[in-house]
Amino acid sequence: MSSNRTPPSSPPRSRHSSTHGRDSVPQSHHRDTLGSSADPDHHLEYDGLLREHTRGNCCTWKVATLFLALVAAALVVTWIVLPAEEIVAQYIPTFEAPESPYTGPEAGGSSPGGGGTANEGDVFWMPPSQTPADDETDVPGTTVPSFMQCPQNGQPCCNGSPANCKLRVNEMLFALSHNAMSTEEGGFIVGYNHFYDLEKSLVAGYRGLSLDVCNCNGALQFCHNVCDLGERVPNEVFTNTLQFLNENPSEVIVLLFEASQEKGPIVWNDLYAEMEGVDGFSDMLYVHTYGDEWPLMSDLVQQNKRIITFYFNGGTCTDDSCPPPFNYFYTYAAETQFQSASLSDLENSEYSCEITRGPGEEARPADFFVVNNFVTPPDAEAAKVANGNAFLTKRLTACANANKKRPNFVYLDFWSEGNSAQVVQYANNQYAQKLGR
Repeated sequence: MSSNRTPPSSPPRSRHSSTHGRDSVPQSHHRDTLGSSADPDHHLEYDGLLREHTRGNCCTWKVATLFLALVAAALVVTWIVLPAEEIVAQYIPTFEAPESPYTGPEAGGSSPGGGGTANEGDVFWMPPSQTPADDETDVPGTTVPSFMQCPQNGQPCCNGSPANCKLRVNEMLFALSHNAMSTEEGGFIVGYNHFYDLEKSLVAGYRGLSLDVCNCNGALQFCHNVCDLGERVPNEVFTNTLQFLNENPSEVIVLLFEASQEKGPIVWNDLYAEMEGVDGFSDMLYVHTYGDEWPLMSDLVQQNKRIITFYFNGGTCTDDSCPPPFNYFYTYAAETQFQSASLSDLENSEYSCEITRGPGEEARPADFFVVNNFVTPPDAEAAKVANGNAFLTKRLTACANANKKRPNFVYLDFWSEGNSAQVVQYANNQYAQKLGR
């Protein structure tokens, strides 16, 4: 049902890029930067020395045995009465291995960080690599991988799997291509985040694209703060994205737009006009009402509203009226630390899993949890590890445990390295099964 509540109207002033540090705190209805504090550790100190047993000591071996037996009985009763396992499972992203995992080049192939069995205690994992599927090719993103192919029996299918249709948008996990326009293939000269163009990432199974919006001499472009070192034309990107969606009518994608601080000003209505300039594109845009429940994936497919859009990092709207499909990201999403200089930083979950931006303290809780899984500056060798089975599943688990919330977006550089799209797909299938849907 619809709600009359309206979201906060003030956008944030800054967002991460590959070259910039943490944002300043905006003066708006919501604070984008949230402090994260944990309960202090409690340690028991023994400040006395063990003393010899005396005749008057009541702690005989019989008393000690009885005490330990009572404690053990209490623990058993507590475990039976309280559904502790269910409480923990609500937040931890468990994962069941596929019978025949795909490790072909469309998903990045094997990598130093992937292909191993889970360590003891891991709850989100992939099995050892097995034989690649027959659709293996030399160029990533030229063939739809088997794990993203819908069955041919006519049953409803969403993002490559019938199981996904039973999940709401905010129950899904999306692999999000960070600075998706910035590719070596696309002519970005330095600091590119990917080898291959964003169109290929869609074919390879990635359903989220983050795009930096620049004003280059009065024309909107997708660039990385410098117009002359690489850019993509919005009309071309929207046209190609629409073609992908038309050819794959079961797929839902998320577009996340960041306003460039160096190449502004950005007016979001102008970007919406670019969308309207591509026949059929704006018709697919989903419009969400703040406070309403997010729809099932199957609803979006059936209604052909298969593009979800967010924006952040400033920008303005004509007459303070933003296009209805545009949702301010940090009204809905809480995000982890985005400045990690190395894999060691990412492995330090106390640092890298800390939520640094999201809804204000008095706002509605975040609907989405965003985990950043890349290093700055972009590093392809680091991405081979970070996007692999072992590293990615351990990181998603650590951040889920730290924040008691299942991840919905995982930001990635160099999507063609590792097999993160496959991990995400099977995580969604497993979650739908856990929910009994």
